[in-house]
Amino acid sequence: MRYLEKLNLICNSSNQFIYLSLKLLFFSIISLNLLIGGCEKEDENKVQEKLLSRLEKEAEKNVISKVKTQNNYFLKHKSFFKPPDELATRYGSYPPIFGTQRCYRYYTETDTKVFSQTTIDAVYSYAVQGDCGGMFGFEIRWYVGAVFAVRMNGDKQLKMISIVCQNKERYGRVPSKPEYINSVVKCPPNTTQVLPI
Repeated sequence: MRYLEKLNLICNSSNQFIYLSLKLLFFSIISLNLLIGGCEKEDENKVQEKLLSRLEKEAEKNVISKVKTQNNYFLKHKSFFKPPDELATRYGSYPPIFGTQRCYRYYTETDTKVFSQTTIDAVYSYAVQGDCGGMFGFEIRWYVGAVFAVRMNGDKQLKMISIVCQNKERYGRVPSKPEYINSVVKCPPNTTQVLPI
């Protein structure tokens, strides 16, 4: 009888030890999963940030190229041109039709009324999000570039001024255009100047 009592006491303490060990193991596994899950989420955020940054740099480079092309064209032909719009695709087209347009849509606006009213001719190039996210995915910054041909001394001399601007945030609508006022070109509100060209 005493032997059975001792055995029951041992079994109870073994059960308590096993129960505590299992409880500790369970909480360790949950903590480890949370820690690993947090690291994976952080890695996913870093990967997405790199992707967004790469897409934005590509769009910036493309807008700068379009602005330079317009600048050179005007110097040769004394007018700007409106190239076809480039629609955005999720993966970019292969081969690119007008250039790389992954996630971004590119379009150009000429401003003929500016020229008829002043001694300034202008063209604007835009890169705006057209695919790859949107409302239910990610947002990418948009860009606007402008070239101003300022005519001086009765159309005989031209001064070319260019600017490229980037939206400060990764959301929002397309901005108003850059302006040339009193011999100064400036970006619209809530944008930063990428660089003068």
